[in-house]
Amino acid sequence: MPSKLFPISREEKKWVEILTPKQGWLYHFSRGCLRQVMSNMTGLEPLDIPLKADPGKPPFLAAGLGYISMSHCSDALLIGWSSAKIGVDIERKDRQFQAHKLSKRFFTQKENCEIENLTPSQAQEIVLKRWVVKEAAIKWQHGKIASDINQWIWENKSSFAYHKKLGHKAKVYEQSHEQWTYAIALDGDSKKFKPIICLY
Repeated sequence: MPSKLFPISREEKKWVEILTPKQGWLYHFSRGCLRQVMSNMTGLEPLDIPLKADPGKPPFLAAGLGYISMSHCSDALLIGWSSAKIGVDIERKDRQFQAHKLSKRFFTQKENCEIENLTPSQAQEIVLKRWVVKEAAIKWQHGKIASDINQWIWENKSSFAYHKKLGHKAKVYEQSHEQWTYAIALDGDSKKFKPIICLY
C-alpha cells in the first residue's frame, strides 16, 4: 500500500467527512488509488475518470469504460477492471480466524464435511480460499454476503462457482501471490484467458 493519498473528487471528499476516521482513510485511499491506476492506463487525468463509488456500494464507471471491483485487506488493495462484469476479493494468507466455526456458520453441510478431518492449518487454507472465491462471486453478482455466501458453491480448484438459488454461474480464478490469496470472478461464459495481474 502506498503511504500517500491520491486525489479524489469533491463528492468523494464529502463522503470522507461523514465516515469515521478509519473508514474515511480507507475510502480515500481506495478511490484515490483506483483513479490513479486508471489514469496511468487510460491517459485521463485522475479526477476526470467518470467514477461513481459510494461507500458500501459497487463502484461504477460511465458507459463504455467497462466494469470495476475493489477489495482490500490490511496491507494490499486489489482492483479489477474488465469489459464485462467482474468481482474481486483479497485476503492475507496468515489472517487469523477459526476455520471450522466460520465454515459452519456460512458454508453448506457438504463443504463442512470436506474439512471435518483436516488439520487446523489445512482447514484454514481451504476455508480462506473458499471465502475469497465466494466473496468475489458475490461482488460479480452485486449481491450481499448475508444472503448469498451460503448459496455460492465452489469446489476446491474448480474454474466455476454456482449460485444454488438463482442459477448464476461465474468463472473464477483463485490465485496466491506472496503473502496474499485472491479471487477474480467473471461471467460464466467469458472467453477471456487468465486475467493479467499488474503490481503497483
